[in-house]
Formats: sequence, C-alpha cells, structure tokens
Amino acid sequence: MKYSYKVFVFIWAIILLFFLIYYGYKKISDINQVPVVTKPVKTENQEISKEPNEKKTETLEILPQEVINNTELDELLKGKNFNGTAVIVKNGNILINKGYGMANQEQQIPNNSQTSYYLGSLTKAIVATAIMQLKDQQKLQVNDEIAKYIPDFPRGDEITLKHLLTHTSGIPEHDEGEEEISHDELIKKIGKQKLLFAPGSKWKYSDSNYAILAYILEKVSGQNSEVYIQENIFNAAGMKHSGFGEKFTQEKYPSTGYKIKDGTIKTPSLPHMSQLFGSGDIYTTAHDLYLFDEALYTNKLISKESFTEMFTPVKKDYGYGWYAESSYSAHGVMPGWNLLNSFTRNGSVYVILLSNIQNNLNLGSLNNDVYISLQNIA
Repeated sequence: MKYSYKVFVFIWAIILLFFLIYYGYKKISDINQVPVVTKPVKTENQEISKEPNEKKTETLEILPQEVINNTELDELLKGKNFNGTAVIVKNGNILINKGYGMANQEQQIPNNSQTSYYLGSLTKAIVATAIMQLKDQQKLQVNDEIAKYIPDFPRGDEITLKHLLTHTSGIPEHDEGEEEISHDELIKKIGKQKLLFAPGSKWKYSDSNYAILAYILEKVSGQNSEVYIQENIFNAAGMKHSGFGEKFTQEKYPSTGYKIKDGTIKTPSLPHMSQLFGSGDIYTTAHDLYLFDEALYTNKLISKESFTEMFTPVKKDYGYGWYAESSYSAHGVMPGWNLLNSFTRNGSVYVILLSNIQNNLNLGSLNNDVYISLQNIA
C-alpha cells in the first residue's frame, strides 16, 4: 500500500513538472513573437496620441533673412508708413533689405525681403535691355523702321525702334482690358490707332511702344519674349524670383495689391496680363531688381556703348526705358502697386522701393529723402 502511494505521488509530480515546463516555454515563445508597440510618452502639456502608429510632423517655416544695417534708414521708412519691400545699397554694402507692412491684409501676411511685386512700367527697362542686347549682337539697329520687322504696320516706314524706346513715336496708349489677347491681335489693335503727332517731333508716354518692341524682340530672336528674357537677363543677372504674368501667384511670397480711396482700402481689378505684353507683365523682388541694376551698370548684360546710349536722354529726360536725371530712375504703377527703381550715375548707390499699396505716399519724395540720408552714411 505504501509502495502504491509513493508511485502515485511520483507520477503526479512528473505530470505537474511537465505542465510547468510546457507553459513556461509557451509564455517565453509568445513574448518573443508578439511585436513590440512603443507607446507615446506623455510630456507636460502634451496629449498622448490615440493612434500611436500615426506620425505627426510639424515643420516650422523659416522666413527669408532681413537686413537692417542702418537704423536711421529703417526708421525713415517706418516713419513714412512705407508698405512694401526696400533694398538700399551704398558702396556695395546692403544697408536695408527688408519688408514693411502687409503683403496680404486679409490674411495678415507681412511683406518680407523676398516678397514678389508686379513691376508695372519698370518692365520697360528690362525690355529695352533685351533690345540693346540684340543691337550688340548686330541683329538689329535702333534706327531701323518698324516696317522692317512688321511690314503691314500702319506708317511703319516712318517710325523707328528709337522712337518706340523713347516714347516719341506718336502712337497712343491702347485700351488694356480684362480679356486675353494674342500678341498678333494686340499689335493689330495698336496699329489701328491714329498717331498723336509726327514721329520724333514730341514726347508722349505710351505702353503701346513697348508692346511693339517686345513683339519685334520675338521676331528677331526667334524666341518667345519670356524665354528670351529668362535666359538672357534673369539668368544672366542671377534673378531667381522673377517671372511673367499669372505665374506670379505661384511664387512663395506674392503680394496683394491694394488701393486706398476715400479712406477705404480695396483690391482693384487687373487687366489681363496679355494686354500688358512688353509694358507691365513682369514681376520680381526688390533684391532681384537690385541684381538687374547692378548687372546692367557693370556691363554684364549690355556693352558699355549700349549702356551710354540707353541712358542718354532724348526728350523729357527720358532715355530707353529710364529717366536720366541726377540719377537713373524708373517708375512703375499697376492697379494696387507703386514702384520706384533708381541708382546713381557712378553706381555707388541703389535704391529700390516696391510697394503693394497705392495711397498718398509719394515714392519719389521718399526716394529723395533716402538719398539725402545716405549723404551722411558711410
């Protein structure tokens, strides 16, 4: 009996040991096979994600660098309530490259050093440069008649490229509507207008002159004017934030144009950019415009001879796309934008003021104030 009891106990001990070994092994195996899920660690002021496998990434936008190397100029621009971007350079030193006020009032987006602006009539200086490049390449002469390139243009045998460049052609302004128009249709539309005076006898500013020049640029170069200017001016000058027409809205920091009238701020409607062909369809940044000016002055874009010719006034102190007075300057206006670009005759000072508000601020007067302040700045 005692023997049977011992055998019974021994058998149950063996069975118990077997189960202990089996389940211990299974538990270890299960631990090794179950994928490890790392739970998010909750830190102070942070909620634990309900879906730990979702990655939430937040990128902090780094705004363009602003340059304020002269507080006097900075305070001058602030004091005048300048709204836009200013670049001021003296003796190769950038004193100011900064945005002021708002690029977009509704979304409270401030202007910065890389805000883009429609140039309005500052476009003409770029188109004139392209024409002078073709002259340097001996592909045209400024005394050529329009008829050489547009045979059916009315009185084209009386009007020269120089007349167009200097606004002495007598061709009036054309209506700049909101509908799209082809280059061919635009030139025909301009040609139907009656001349205001005999070519060369008087001066009358007209966008039509530079639309014709841009059209001739395409005829002579064999390229779309946008492609030609991109390759031979923007790329050559290092202008990386410049372009044409509706591509403006694709820029990283486009400005919205505003107009203040009777104390009310409005966003005015714009002509279709095709209507501004050659005369106002380019956009850029203040710093890109400085790069253009500097490349022009240092003969990276045109020859020294062509530069001298471009800045020799014909009538009303106007050369080819520029006013040549005590300094060289160009002024542009678009519905909602007001712009001024200037540099001294010796290339020591550059002042670029691009504003996206048309108000009672006189940019010419502000430009003069900047030049006066620069006299006391090394």
